[in-house]
Formats: sequence, structure tokens, C-alpha cells
Amino acid sequence: MSGSVQSVLAVRMPQVNVNDEEVTLIGWHVADGQEVAVDQPLCEIETSKAVGDVPSPAAGAVKQAAEIGDIIAIGQVFAYIGPSIEAIDAFIAAQGETSAHSVVGVAPDSSRVGAVDATAGAIEMARKYGLDLAAVPASGRVRRSDVERFIAEKGLVAPAVRATTAHDVFGPPPALKDKVVDQGPLPDHLRSIGEHLARTQSQLVVAHVAMDVCAKGAADWIESRRKAGVMTGPIPVLLHAAAAAIAAEPRLRQFRLGGHAYSYRDVDVAFTARSGDGRLFTPVVRGVDRPGLDDLAKECARLGMAVFRGNLTVADMSGACMTISVLSDHPVRFHVGLQNAWQSAILTAGAVHDEVRMEEGRPVSVPVMTLTLSYDHGLMDGWEAATALNAAKSCIEAIRP
Repeated sequence: MSGSVQSVLAVRMPQVNVNDEEVTLIGWHVADGQEVAVDQPLCEIETSKAVGDVPSPAAGAVKQAAEIGDIIAIGQVFAYIGPSIEAIDAFIAAQGETSAHSVVGVAPDSSRVGAVDATAGAIEMARKYGLDLAAVPASGRVRRSDVERFIAEKGLVAPAVRATTAHDVFGPPPALKDKVVDQGPLPDHLRSIGEHLARTQSQLVVAHVAMDVCAKGAADWIESRRKAGVMTGPIPVLLHAAAAAIAAEPRLRQFRLGGHAYSYRDVDVAFTARSGDGRLFTPVVRGVDRPGLDDLAKECARLGMAVFRGNLTVADMSGACMTISVLSDHPVRFHVGLQNAWQSAILTAGAVHDEVRMEEGRPVSVPVMTLTLSYDHGLMDGWEAATALNAAKSCIEAIRP
């Protein structure tokens, strides 16, 4: 294989949102054959929660491997970048990968498309109509538009296929048929979150540790900042504590995959935020081990406002090593969170409540909140998790206005 062919990069769709296994391509910023620079926006995608750009991981000529409207799985090739289109074509021919990167739910069929240079959208359309892509006229790569034109010219009709859903197969048991009412399909964001969390939890050995924390200093800090006009709350406090926990037990920034442990380079931590229409988002605060509480508060306010306005980007929700979650608007003593994909830990806190403690022989009312650390027992044991949680506790109790 020549040097120019070896320098070709097959660009795979990155994990842009922990709750999605696939994204929709809604636009290209770079045309076929056009040059692109590193980190220049390559294409625009839509996840279940946001619209954002995918930056180019390399510089060079671009060859598109997907069309607008295609559903692309995480890890699927959607473009090639190389020194020239000729080098990319040679790379594809040598690798034999072109038709293997089909749209989600479309299995490659070598008897039909293996020898045809076609986009994922064209392959999907051909399978729907039972077409041999070799019969579709095209100038170069067969695209969805070529297949659509061929279908229109021939007056073809897609065969009727009744989709079988889990509801069709299972449904409620007969004894409940007259006692329940079908409320219809789940909203896409709830279905996506449920499926994602179910898959993630099946890969973890989930365990939990909890501790009560004196929150007086933290509560005073929050109150002082609010009086100064800063929009803040317990989220920056918990991010600060998460950094301390990770410093005490670095394996909190790891996750297990295929018998290997992988560690994030940076201490980027996500927090849960609820939008006005009830959707759950996980914006990411970068480098929480570096800034102070005031800087964390400013970044949380920026991201929180982006959630409220609906302009949170894909980049704002990617790459976290762990997640924090706070339920402080209701009198919840504690709650146990569920880890996100590619993470092994989540730190949660309930609402602050008053407890009576003895200090110097006298009963004193102290504001307390309960921290819960959910972790992967396949990476650490309970003693190590408790060590990390105690570091978070000490961090919070050391906060002063």
C-alpha cells in the first residue's frame, strides 16, 4: 500500500452524547473533494437532545460516505480524509469497506451491493425496494438521489412490510387487558434514555456508598454568592467535591471495556439538568480539578442557561469521566443515580435538611445533606469507594463563604 493511501483516514462518528447510540446527519459543511482543516466543522448532526457540528479530526481532501438524512451509528465510518480523492478511492478499494458501512438496521449483502460504490442512503433505499444497485445508473458513486430517480422512472412500489414491535409480541398480560389503557409510544428522548441506561447498567457491577455531610459552609457560600447576584446553587459544590473524590481515587475516571480499563485524561464532569419541557440533559464542565468554586459557578450558570434556551451544543455534552446529580428542590434525603455510558461512577446529593447534633455538650441544629457514590465494583471495592466519598465529604465541609 502506497504512502498516500496509508495516510487516508476513515472518519468514524464519535460518541457525541452518552445517551445516543446513533445520530442523524442533517448537513455537510464540506463538499466532496473539498479541502478541510483540523477542527474545522465537517458536518452537522442531530442527536436525541441537540444539534451540533462534528469537527474534522484531520486535514486533507474529503470524500463523503453518508448522505443528509442518513442515520449513522456511533463508530460508523461517515467520511474519508486523505491527501487526494484518488488516494481515498485507492484506500477504499484496498480496504473493501465502502459497502460495509451501511445505515443503521441495514445489513450488508455482498450479493447485491458488495461490488458497487454506494452511499449508506442508497443502500438503505435499495434494500427497501429489493433493487440490485448495479442496475442503477449513476455517474460515479451511487447516491440516494440516483436510486430515487431510478425508482420513479420504473414506477416501483416498496413491498408492504408490517413492522413487529415489542408491544406486538408482548403487550400487557391477559389479566391486565381490561385494567390498563395504552398511552401510545414513549417520547423519543425517554425511549432513548431508557434503552441507553439499560444497556449501560448491564455492563457494570453497581454498588453504592453513602455519607452525611455538614453543609453549613457550602450553604453559606451559596447564599453569599446569590446576594452578590450570582446565579448558583449546589451543583458547583458537588463538582468541586467530585474533583476531590477523583483525586483520592483516580479509578473513578475509568471505565471497563472488553477486559481492559480505560481512563479519561481530563477531569471533565457532567451534571444533570432538566429543561423546561421535561427533558434531561448532561452538560459537561471541563477541568473541574483546576478552577475554584466561583469559576465553576459561572460555567454552570452558562451551561444551565444554554439548557433553558435550548441551544446546548453536542460539544457541551461530550467527554465526561463521571456525572453528578442533585435533587434539592424536593425534600429528598438521598437518591441513587445510574451511571452513563463510558463512565463507571455517579455522585448524587439529596436536599439539605437540619439535624440535631451534640457540640461541646449542647444540642445544635446543623444543615446536612447525604452524598451517595454509585461505582463499578469491577474497578474498585467498597473501602476504596468510601475513601473517595470521604474526600468529597471533607472538601464540602471545608468550604467557607
